[in-house]
Amino acid sequence: MSAMRRILPLLLLFAFGARADYREFAVIPRDPSIESRLKMAAAATFKAYPKLKTEDLAITVVDVTNPALIARGDFQGDAKFYPASVIKLFFMTDVFATHKEHVPDVDRALKEMIAVSDNDATAYIVDILAGTTPGPPLSDRALRRFVDRRREINRRFQKLGYTDNVSAMMKPWSFGPFGVDKQALGENRENRNMLTANATASLLLWIVRQRATGSHEMMALLQRPLAPQRAEENQVKEFIGESLPADARLWSKAGWTNEVRHDAAYIELPGGRKIILVIFTRGIADDVTIVPAVAKNVLAEL
Repeated sequence: MSAMRRILPLLLLFAFGARADYREFAVIPRDPSIESRLKMAAAATFKAYPKLKTEDLAITVVDVTNPALIARGDFQGDAKFYPASVIKLFFMTDVFATHKEHVPDVDRALKEMIAVSDNDATAYIVDILAGTTPGPPLSDRALRRFVDRRREINRRFQKLGYTDNVSAMMKPWSFGPFGVDKQALGENRENRNMLTANATASLLLWIVRQRATGSHEMMALLQRPLAPQRAEENQVKEFIGESLPADARLWSKAGWTNEVRHDAAYIELPGGRKIILVIFTRGIADDVTIVPAVAKNVLAEL
């Protein structure tokens, strides 16, 4: 790709303004070299994990080593997945975008939501963002009002260009949902949270480039030592961090259930390479080696 072709999208980024987010990401052309390498990394992964179906892996890479020559590529980056706790990146971003960070206890909830992926803290934040109150099942009119308030979170991201690749209106649960939250999910779980690897990479790019409101504070929340002191703060082992050299630096948010296993990270590697790497997997979530294996394959190819 010529220098002019790579610089032109950068000029377009500034034309969208500071609130453009996904549109900023979309105008960065896919780099054929990155995409070819991701296909090889995916092929190596499928060979090593034959139970992993083709449609159950998504990878997105954004190379931000040179801010003037940002490049990206993906393997099925627009495929829709249940995001598990990776959706907490969007809740965190919405807190700062709506200036809710100074609401009592939100600062503590943010730390618990990101550092230890606590679902109770996340539930508190979701209700703050939507102006909803948990409780027993509601009647039709009250339920419609409740769901519409939750959808306001989605509408804010839609204004940022996330038209059909993000749904962030439900609380992550360990054993629920219950009451009105179960109603809001829908009979066929049609309001379930949803995310793509590309949408996640876009959000991280917005934060890493210090263009999102509260970027500095969010980077501090996301930073992870590769040898965490507290076991409950370990989103390194069994995730992307496990595949990194000891002198790398990591900012990340993982997510996992009995259905999916994901990680989304900004990485600074020895030698100066800086990349955003998002890995989504589905169907073999009980295999804790899958995400670090994909990350190793990607880094080996890059």
